Amino acid sequence: MQDLFNYFVKRSDSLDENEVPTSITGRLKKLNRPDREELKTLLIEKGKQLEASGHRHLISWLEICITLINENAFHFNRVFFSPGNQIKNEIKQLLDHATESVDLCIFTITDYELAKKIKSCHKRGVNVRIITDDEKVEDNGSEITQLAKAGIPVKTDHSHYHMHNKFGIIDGQIAITGSFNWTYTATKHNQENLVATTKFEIVKQYNEEFNRLWGQLFKLEEPA
Repeated sequence: MQDLFNYFVKRSDSLDENEVPTSITGRLKKLNRPDREELKTLLIEKGKQLEASGHRHLISWLEICITLINENAFHFNRVFFSPGNQIKNEIKQLLDHATESVDLCIFTITDYELAKKIKSCHKRGVNVRIITDDEKVEDNGSEITQLAKAGIPVKTDHSHYHMHNKFGIIDGQIAITGSFNWTYTATKHNQENLVATTKFEIVKQYNEEFNRLWGQLFKLEEPA
């Protein structure tokens, strides 16, 4: 975030919102809400310093800074349904664009295409973690063992009851959840739903729940 702050400050006399490079707007889109608010606070504090030194274009500069931060805030709230490829395609796209982390708390994963996308995330250096139900690991067609063989950390419950969650967090910014199991049947035949949101309060709660479960569940040993 310091580099974004420096970018704005260096242009306190010449900032043009129409000439901001995509490298900067792209960085702004990656900021979560607390970081956006912190950047605004830093710029306002800098504005007070500039005001004391008689800066002539302070108000217009601050207005452009705040406008750019707000306009490039990443907001996403959508609902998807099956049968059909709508849900599956959205999950694949989100996994393709993940750059930092993918935390999945999924009851069962038997869809090879989705499993392949998860492996692709892992291969390109995205930090992937999976929580799943212990009884579903041995199901016919389960991809969990293959994901563990690929070196992806997997944890399961050890209970007579199910770890029945179906949610994920992408890059700490997007939460996905709904009735959708990551199976071919859910895509082709079932009436299912998926919600994808960047709403900070919701993402935060799912992230906290994932980490709570991760801390208390059991690691699936990497198969030989």
